[in-house]
Amino acid sequence: TLADGSTLAGGSTLAGGGTLAGGGTLADGSTLADGSTLAGPPGWQLPSRADGQAAKADAASVPDASWRRSSGPEEPEPSAASDPAAALRIGVLGTLTVNGQPGALLPAQSQLVVALALNGREGLSNRQLCYLLGADPDHPRPTDSLRQLIVRTRRQLGLAPDGREWIEHLGGGQYSLHPATRVDWHEFHAMTSDGITDRDAALLSDALRVIRGQPFTGCHYWWLDIALVETVRAQIVDSAELLADLDLADGNPAASARAARVGLAADSAAEQLWRALMRAEHAAGNLAGVREAWSRCLEVIAEIAADGQPHPDTAALYRDLLGGSSARFPGSWPRDR
Repeated sequence: TLADGSTLAGGSTLAGGGTLAGGGTLADGSTLADGSTLAGPPGWQLPSRADGQAAKADAASVPDASWRRSSGPEEPEPSAASDPAAALRIGVLGTLTVNGQPGALLPAQSQLVVALALNGREGLSNRQLCYLLGADPDHPRPTDSLRQLIVRTRRQLGLAPDGREWIEHLGGGQYSLHPATRVDWHEFHAMTSDGITDRDAALLSDALRVIRGQPFTGCHYWWLDIALVETVRAQIVDSAELLADLDLADGNPAASARAARVGLAADSAAEQLWRALMRAEHAAGNLAGVREAWSRCLEVIAEIAADGQPHPDTAALYRDLLGGSSARFPGSWPRDR
């Protein structure tokens, strides 16, 4: 429980399209049981029914600069950035960062910013924010607490270069982030989509530079859609695999290995990237590197695969690269399983 009374809950929710207990659905554009409609990309969920607190939140809004909270003890607030007015950059392709800094905002403030960032310019209503920022689906955040959270987060972020708030009130109790806000996932998706279509190694290489680890690390939000997380990981893996193949075909095994390692930092269970790494090390004449990649792949797969064995394609590639069926199998893979 935070100092302002908010509570964060860990865990994940159903993937987009699942059905809520109250009869509402999570698919984009679907109609909820209470008659409201859901619009916008996945990554957040609407309440299945309007309870007293959520309904009351619909009528509440936070005026921009003129509203001031009542006097009282303030919780300590870290600095959001060295130059918060220059930009607002939200990083989710690794540990959550705001303007390049992990922990730049209080946890409740970070959750507010991420919820708005994932929903784009359409924004979220008071009611939706109360629901998403609550401890769980049955305990929405109180309206007054949301109002204070928005004001404090605005204060931490400062003003955009055009003098507007980074968290904008669109009217009718609807909020979104300023159009100049940058979200690394949105930029990465746009660049890699073009790079994959055009098989553009330079564009893919530029895009992969923003990958810092497993996506959404530190985002322990109950509403975060598993389908969105998997979509992000799949885009990273596909981009890294293609770049590794392009670099290897271009005669640059070192660059190919780097691309594979970047993808593995985001998803260590992606065997296609372990295969790409082994091919790159073999092309560089580094058989020890091939063995090391194989061993590390075995360690990862042993923890997640039901039978503890890698994909047959991975084992076959390892044998081929090290001289056929006589190749030795180091690591913990039990051969007799």
